[in-house]
Amino acid sequence: MNAPKLHHYVPQFYLRRFTDSAGNLWLWDRDRDLVFRARPSGVAAENNFYWHEEFAALGHDPLTMEKQFSQLEGEVAQITEQWLEWLRDMKPMEKVQIPDINRELVSLYIALQFLRTADARDILAKFAEQHVYHAPITETEKRLLHLDMLWKDSIYGALAERIKNATWLFGRNFTPTRFITSDNPVAFRTGDNAMWLKVGMYSDGTYSVFPMAPDIVMYCYPKEPPWEKLAALDRCLSPVIFTEDMVESENSAQVFMASRFVISSCDGFDQEREFAKTVGTSLYEPYWNSR
Repeated sequence: MNAPKLHHYVPQFYLRRFTDSAGNLWLWDRDRDLVFRARPSGVAAENNFYWHEEFAALGHDPLTMEKQFSQLEGEVAQITEQWLEWLRDMKPMEKVQIPDINRELVSLYIALQFLRTADARDILAKFAEQHVYHAPITETEKRLLHLDMLWKDSIYGALAERIKNATWLFGRNFTPTRFITSDNPVAFRTGDNAMWLKVGMYSDGTYSVFPMAPDIVMYCYPKEPPWEKLAALDRCLSPVIFTEDMVESENSAQVFMASRFVISSCDGFDQEREFAKTVGTSLYEPYWNSR
């Protein structure tokens, strides 16, 4: 069987948008404090990550989930590539043309991107160990628990619906400091902008931040306090002119959200190293105490 064994939980089409002129990604391994270059084909991926043994045992295709992800990625790659072209040429306050079907597809993609990663799998396993099994679970049990969650549209569907109904606002970055990404790229921030979150994304006012490319970022603000007045700006290119400090603030999300690897189109992770020192301090106690 020629089925792919290396399954990406962050799609290659997305990672390629953050490559340098030679087609490489720059990665900072946060755990080992090591910087290196790699091709997108080998990043944010694990062997048989979406292989479903129960499907195989029943005579079904055990790679059904991987194939469904690939189909969705293909559609979203085309949609968002067009958006990037438009956004780079648009004037502030102009709107991106987004048909309803494209909005649904991209909402589903963002929700699944958050839930499909290695970090989401680990968080789910820790929750199950603490609150369901009251004992450690095996790697096989961890994978099956994660795959089961990804099959239940009541879980990913609720997040996709929240994103779809949000106000979508795009930011464009002209500063020398580029937006970065990670192996867990969809970030959530509290409504008061005080904290990045890996859990609690349904709390009032919490919005998502998704770097689409080194020069474009996408925000999804819920139509609730304090963001309800932004509704008229849905699909607009923001008039806000980014400073380097503002870009670094958005980049801090990727340091916090990353399972392990922070990804950039260029070398230089000094700011990310400094921010990493604050993760786990009192600023993030609500998150760490929930794990």
